[in-house]
Amino acid sequence: MDFTLQKNVPLKNLTTFHLGGPARYFIVAENIDVLRSALAWAKEQSLPVFILGGGSNLVVSDAGFPGLVIQIKIAGLETLHDDNERILFQAGAGVKLDDAVDYAVSHHWWGLENLSSIYGTVGGAVVQNAGAYGADISAVINQAKVYDRESDEIKEFFPGDCHFGYRSSLFQKNERYLILSAVFEVSQTGVANINYPDVAKYFAEQNITAPKLSDVRAAIVSIRQNKLPDPEVLGSAGSFFKNLLLTPAEYQKLKETIATNFSQDIITKLEEIKNKFPVQQAIKIPAAWLLDICALKGERFNSAVVYEKQPLILTNENNTASTADLMNLVKKIRQTVFAKTGVKLELEPELVGFSQEEIDDYFRL
Repeated sequence: MDFTLQKNVPLKNLTTFHLGGPARYFIVAENIDVLRSALAWAKEQSLPVFILGGGSNLVVSDAGFPGLVIQIKIAGLETLHDDNERILFQAGAGVKLDDAVDYAVSHHWWGLENLSSIYGTVGGAVVQNAGAYGADISAVINQAKVYDRESDEIKEFFPGDCHFGYRSSLFQKNERYLILSAVFEVSQTGVANINYPDVAKYFAEQNITAPKLSDVRAAIVSIRQNKLPDPEVLGSAGSFFKNLLLTPAEYQKLKETIATNFSQDIITKLEEIKNKFPVQQAIKIPAAWLLDICALKGERFNSAVVYEKQPLILTNENNTASTADLMNLVKKIRQTVFAKTGVKLELEPELVGFSQEEIDDYFRL
């Protein structure tokens, strides 16, 4: 055994939500050799395995995880190609995503700046196809280096191989492949992506009409700091519910359901939102708006609370909530939104260590 095996490690100390019970076994993998050895050991012991990144998009049950948790901490930031037009740089799966963004911006490379201040690692960001303020990982990734658990080989996956979708990818649905590193493709020249409403408002207030690269990063950091809690102070997992991407028929059904439970002003606002967040081949409706019209800001279950400034954020007040508190709050939110709008909200964070019976109960509408 060429790795250090720990037992009964509290996972709440390794997640931004500060929730969850212990991992029965735990190791840190800083390279592929340790990762391989740990996976082989778990297979010999017939143990389930969970791969942990930065712990930022995760809800761990109060019971914890009954198998082996492997935290990926593969480091490294390296420029692979730079011809003053097309630049490729590689980041290890354990690198903080914001450090990768900072690396690009400090080199005056465009492409990652709108992803500033997102908590979590590069590996986790690729798995989830993380995104914010009109940008997604899938738009800037050139390739991902992965470990194939079945063939025991290291492979290169290009964007088309990754099956990226809205906050999803092949890696989220298939545990066979583990992210080791990602190569990002960025550019020396670029146009500021400031169409997202909050970003456009920021620059209008600052009277900046032609923002530089550093201005965009500064804007995103400022917006997030003013709107979102610092997980180091107030436990959270970032955006908790996925935004809606609807077909015209699904949108019409939503509009009709809302019309039976809300005033005409809300219908008018819905129409405005329909045109405010244009996306290809879908109608985007922010989940935060649904929580807002359902009067769920400030809703709580013991110390699990809907954040007042942004209802898409659920928080662990004073870091004293249990996972059961959080999931009971989630259950209440989903039931309320479904009753008033007909929408079945989907979660962004991954649920770890829950029994099927628990999941069925929490998701009952």
